[in-house]
Amino acid sequence: MTGKLAGTAAIATALALAPAGLSVRSSATPTLSQLVGQTIVARMRGTAPSASFLRRVRLGQIGGVVPFSDNYGSAGPAALVTRLQQAARSGGQPPLLIAIDQEGGIVKRLPGAPTLAPPQMTSAALAQSQGLATAGNLLRNGVDVDLAPVCDVGRGDFITPRTFGATTATVAVRCPAFARGLALGHVAATAKHFPGLGYAATTTDTGPITVTASRARLQADLAPFRAAIAAHIQLVMVSTAVYPALGPAVPAATSKSIVQGILRGQLGFRGVVITDALDTPAVSRYYGTGAASVRALQAGADAVIAAGVTPTDADAASTAAYNAELAAARAGTLSQATLTASYQRIVALKQSLPH
Repeated sequence: MTGKLAGTAAIATALALAPAGLSVRSSATPTLSQLVGQTIVARMRGTAPSASFLRRVRLGQIGGVVPFSDNYGSAGPAALVTRLQQAARSGGQPPLLIAIDQEGGIVKRLPGAPTLAPPQMTSAALAQSQGLATAGNLLRNGVDVDLAPVCDVGRGDFITPRTFGATTATVAVRCPAFARGLALGHVAATAKHFPGLGYAATTTDTGPITVTASRARLQADLAPFRAAIAAHIQLVMVSTAVYPALGPAVPAATSKSIVQGILRGQLGFRGVVITDALDTPAVSRYYGTGAASVRALQAGADAVIAAGVTPTDADAASTAAYNAELAAARAGTLSQATLTASYQRIVALKQSLPH
């Protein structure tokens, strides 16, 4: 009983601190289901949302959506996003975060800005102008979160074509500049892939990756993230690679040593921590999607991307994440205080964006 009352008090405190004007349900406090739901960033299957997907949005069981080209095609996602946001609004829920990877170059989900790849953004001014143009492009398509910029340092391996340079000093200047451009255009930027993939040989999308660099080298590569945080970036995405020099040999997104110890503690980040996709082979070797989602929140993440490896897996992945988190919350292994803190950060982010 004491724990339950304490959790209720914490929720009420979070709502009192939330920005004025936030669209939430008419009840005084969010339900446990809604607290969990805000942490879920899902993928939709098909070109039109299913009745069950829309129902989950209306009930507040989904906090964000990552649209893919198979959802919207050449027309772009604007009409789809409008329909999804209407579903959230009809249920009295906070607006959805609509997030997309629009880095430029080889990772660009929509035509148009940025017109340059990150390595071609050879100055802070150019990076900022590309970020601002990108924000306009995204907002026209209903997207309010860019899962960019890449703050990793390009050391010649797979991530290099997506980075702003080969030195920490270069990336620490241009990465925050692109983020500032996005912010000036009222789109939230996401620094990724914390604590860095500069020493990773291959992508975490295709298999488990262990980064064997020393702690000193990994700490040096935090400089671009530190600069982005100093520039008030609103989200940081945590990698799913394993970093033995920084803590237990588990994916970074599920490591308290990395999320709480380094990102929150050492770097002082107070914004929204979002995971990289939790249903890829980099994670599945260690945990299923549901267990990984719970562990990520326990480690200090606020939002989890559970999008499925393919479109056919999409609903199962986000449902597994939601169900596992809700079960853990009911069992007390995922505390209401943790969920409430994440809820507060997520809805504050949403309130800062144009909906």
